[in-house]
Amino acid sequence: MTELKVEPLITQEEMAEILHCHITQVSMLREVGILPAIRTGKNYMFTMKTYNNFINNYEGLDVSNKLKAMEAKKQVYNRLAAN
Repeated sequence: MTELKVEPLITQEEMAEILHCHITQVSMLREVGILPAIRTGKNYMFTMKTYNNFINNYEGLDVSNKLKAMEAKKQVYNRLAAN
């Protein structure tokens, strides 16, 4: 029998604490598609893989507001597509 590997999930509030930002910033990054989440009822949950991908892919990019976050997402997409 194959063993199922379950990654722990973190809440939107926990993600905000880890990123040292406000929960509305995490919500905006989720809405833009930078931080993919799993919806569980009224809440959203994130994996640590999501956090690690964000740190690796968006280092040095400005995601301080929705417009800049969308620009950063395009840059990351283009960079990943080129590889």
